[in-house]
Amino acid sequence: MILSALATLALLTQSLSTLDLIIENRQSALTFFYITILTLPQLIGIILPLAIFMATLFAYNRLKIDNELVVSKASGITPWQMSSPAMRIASFALLFHLILNILLQPLSFREFRQQVLKVKTDIASQVFQAGEFMSPAKGFTIFASIVTPDGRMKNVFIHDERDESQPLTYIAQEAYLYKKNEHVRLVLLKASYQDLKPDKTIRVLEVDRDSIDLLEFLVLDTTPRLKPSDRFLHELLFPDQSLFSNNKQKNELIAEGHARLSAPLYNWALTLLALCFLTAGQHKRIGYGKQISICVIIGFSCRLIGYTLTSASESTPLLNIAQYGFPLLICLISLWLINIQFFAKPIMIARKPSGDPQGNVGKSAMTYSKYP
Repeated sequence: MILSALATLALLTQSLSTLDLIIENRQSALTFFYITILTLPQLIGIILPLAIFMATLFAYNRLKIDNELVVSKASGITPWQMSSPAMRIASFALLFHLILNILLQPLSFREFRQQVLKVKTDIASQVFQAGEFMSPAKGFTIFASIVTPDGRMKNVFIHDERDESQPLTYIAQEAYLYKKNEHVRLVLLKASYQDLKPDKTIRVLEVDRDSIDLLEFLVLDTTPRLKPSDRFLHELLFPDQSLFSNNKQKNELIAEGHARLSAPLYNWALTLLALCFLTAGQHKRIGYGKQISICVIIGFSCRLIGYTLTSASESTPLLNIAQYGFPLLICLISLWLINIQFFAKPIMIARKPSGDPQGNVGKSAMTYSKYP
């Protein structure tokens, strides 16, 4: 539930960046949703460790408030046993996170680049804007009063003076684009065109159907430019030297590759951090707000440090080791603190037995609690 809420919030934020692109190029709502959903794998990868962290805090805080952990400790359950359910969930999250980073993210982002490029190179949206005179090439002007979502145009006016000695003017009631392979033609219906005769008089010719080749003057780059987030793991860790002019680009790819492999470790690190704060200590009737607040600040700070290390590794490749070392260090410190609880000295609490008015405490009245 926490992951769904955070993913939805991040998805709404991400959708704002693509909304302008969709509106400007007159694309459908289906295209908008499809492009937005393609960013989900990366968003989930960013949110997943934090979601597991928050879920662990919420669950164990509730157990502690309801005295479930106190009863578990009294019955002899160790901190390791109490931590086991959360660690199993964190382990499943780690594996899922690894699959996201290695396979699903590059697949979805490559498709994302293709769809964005398709939108940007859509000739109908690039050449025709309803109610505006457009000049896609020098000496070529196009106007359409109405442009429908399916790309059909009405009341089309075209003035072609690329050849200054023979300017042409086209007027059509309706027009549409015809695409086949790499050829794009503008088909004019119920059209007429005007040109000048050698004697400087105007000649008008009416036709039911005519077409203009648009690729004669439209040059569109249809090759997607892949970013580090779009590449597979082997392309990041072992980049092709011939594709880069300097080592900076190579280091950026290598840093991204190590970030893909090290980021899932934060599922363990942040979960152990939460367990370290909530499986220890005595029961408090006033709650654990201060304790949880400190844990949240430390957890989010650790994740921010992880992103900082990834950014710094782009300029200092030796810091790639720290991308693995930092989350593992959090795990070791948290395990050490939990381990201290396991080997803590027993606490002896004397209680006044019932039926003894003198308050003498016998051996049977002694209560031992190994875990504080």
